[in-house]
Amino acid sequence: ADDALIALGEQQAAVCKACHQVDPNGMTVVGPPLYGLADREIAAFSGFNYSEGLSANRVEGKTWDVESLDAFLTSPVDFAPGTNMAYPGVKDPGARAAIIAWLATKNPTPPNWQSSDEAIPVKALGEGILAPDENMSLVASTCSVCHSLHLVVQQGLSRDSWDETLEWMVDEQGMDELDDEDHERVLDY
Repeated sequence: ADDALIALGEQQAAVCKACHQVDPNGMTVVGPPLYGLADREIAAFSGFNYSEGLSANRVEGKTWDVESLDAFLTSPVDFAPGTNMAYPGVKDPGARAAIIAWLATKNPTPPNWQSSDEAIPVKALGEGILAPDENMSLVASTCSVCHSLHLVVQQGLSRDSWDETLEWMVDEQGMDELDDEDHERVLDY
């Protein structure tokens, strides 16, 4: 396993963790837990009510693999028309490869989920959407858990308004509170 790719995958998958638990004893939150995905048939986590769109992809004995995960991560709605998953997908093939490498580690026995021997460059989280800056990856990982980064960029709020918004998201929307240093770095950005 490529530790650097796995680390990038965990960073890229921050958005997944808003709705899916990834630990061995994970439970259904908004979506089913992701731990053990390599051993699980598509749309087959016991106790989760899958949409008809995703259930239509279930084939007895067919578990998630690189190809199905790549297709799903590219566009959940194209992979499973009618899915309830509102996430638009991961357009960067390098980011998808990194997420898949990270997901492979979230199994009792990690599968060999390699799509090719050729390394695919992984864009930094937020690259192409957020302005490059030393705090870009922090902002991207903090905000993309719940929001499209395009939505974040469109806001155009002042520092004071962002401060109020961050406090509101923690108090009213369930966002995890940032430590003081990260809070300031987000506001600086």
